[in-house]
Amino acid sequence: MWEVISVFLEGISAEAGALGGIAAVLTVAWAIIKKPFTRNKPTQLAPETIEQIKPVAAKDGTALTISEFIRLRRELKADLEQELAEAAETEKEQLRAQIADLEAQIENPDEALEAANKRIADLEALLDRSGNIVGGDRISEAKTALEHGDTSLADEIFQEIEACNELAVQETARAAFGRGEIAEGEVRWADAARHYAKAAKLDESFDALRKASDFAERSGNYEQASQFSNDLVRVAKTAGDQPQLSDALNEHATNLSSLGRYAEAEDLYRNALEIGRATIGEGHPSYATHLSNLAGVVEEQGRYVEAEGFYRNALEIDRATIGEGHPDYGTGLNNLAGVVSAQGRYAEAEGLYRDSLEIGRATIGEGHPDYATRLSNLAGVIRGQERYEEAEGLFRDALEIGLATIGEGHPDYATSLNNLAGVVSAQGRYEEAEGLYRDVLDIDRATIGEGHPSYAIGVTNLAGVVRAQGRHAEAEELYRAALEIGRATIGEGHPDYATRLNNLAGVVRAQGRYAEAAGFYREALRVFRSTLPEGHPNIALVKENLANLTEP
Repeated sequence: MWEVISVFLEGISAEAGALGGIAAVLTVAWAIIKKPFTRNKPTQLAPETIEQIKPVAAKDGTALTISEFIRLRRELKADLEQELAEAAETEKEQLRAQIADLEAQIENPDEALEAANKRIADLEALLDRSGNIVGGDRISEAKTALEHGDTSLADEIFQEIEACNELAVQETARAAFGRGEIAEGEVRWADAARHYAKAAKLDESFDALRKASDFAERSGNYEQASQFSNDLVRVAKTAGDQPQLSDALNEHATNLSSLGRYAEAEDLYRNALEIGRATIGEGHPSYATHLSNLAGVVEEQGRYVEAEGFYRNALEIDRATIGEGHPDYGTGLNNLAGVVSAQGRYAEAEGLYRDSLEIGRATIGEGHPDYATRLSNLAGVIRGQERYEEAEGLFRDALEIGLATIGEGHPDYATSLNNLAGVVSAQGRYEEAEGLYRDVLDIDRATIGEGHPSYAIGVTNLAGVVRAQGRHAEAEELYRAALEIGRATIGEGHPDYATRLNNLAGVVRAQGRYAEAAGFYREALRVFRSTLPEGHPNIALVKENLANLTEP
């Protein structure tokens, strides 16, 4: 999930500099649920080829059946729930995410079953190549166990191979990769990340690097993920084909986006899009994913009209290929709604979010973290229409789902907390909102760091409620700190930067420095006019603020 934090503006009324008009600080986090090209990638094989090779269709009876798969997933879920009950607080976040992933697999098992059977086939091949080392009887026994979903003997064999110092590095790398596949199948993401990282360091193959990058990212280690994906691009350029290079570019762009390096990510996504156009064509579901990825990073940089066009094109492709009932189509609606909302078209965005929620309810289920994201997004546009009590209820529902799935220490939980704080503030409960915003900053400081664009959002939000309580000097200091982060990350031409200029102008005006405030308002208006449509409410608000800027 790629969190894109968008904002509302602080307005100044004609009465004594009190908060008025829209009267809200940067609060609402519009969370884009990204469809990364390298995760759950649609196959590029013809349907008749898929039927011939997919493990679930094997005629020898060795593949898992759907009933066996669901039984194993439920057993694993029960084990994880028991582990969660006894886990330390630092471990609960990832356990909840793993349980949510299992619930999604149980609800919609087809794709996960196909992946599980492919893992079994891969592991059997790895075991066959190790027969001379551990003996044919043990290999046969391990393969039989695999075919019934029992990976313990295979894991034991791979562990023994890893431990043999006399073995060649390549053999050790294969064993580490096999253990990674086992951990992935059992939804042990931290273990999978460790095994895949070892495999990638020993043998820089495309598959090992891609898996290492993917699971480092899932584990929240974005810096390490970007190192692996950078190596993946290098390998793809020297030894891979064009589709592999496209995969690698998308993987690396995903990780750079997670680090807030949006301009670099955009260049990579555009390169991947060009390769996709030349290889799979513009009517392929994977090409739609390319477009969606590009749209997300364009939106991050405040170019909303351009991003909307990309999202709509991606949806058209998805409608013609995967259909309107597919989970990815629901994701596309969610993403489009976010950029529509960012342009001030709240009623239109509300309809899109409700459609996305309906698809999510029927596919991923109401207990999934992505469902919580969509719920939070819907609440955001309802808040934008000043239906505060309704929005607060939805935000609290989303927060409860997040608490039960990803945990309190996750950046996405901080986003939900930020959303709740915004609507609490909009109802005048400033002390309560301040406490929530400070909690948000504590989580963000420990996860994404103080130099991330999203951290600046939290600082700005805190400044707004501090100012609302009359602590103008403290608020000014916070606004200036947020501006500095924004200048270094999103740049001075971004709408969010203009929002912060408007907010700073308000608190400067409240301290009687009218000429200085006018300069900030004019600069904010210039940026908004260069990025937003003329009818956008933010433009009207800043114009009103400037018009009302008179000394008492």
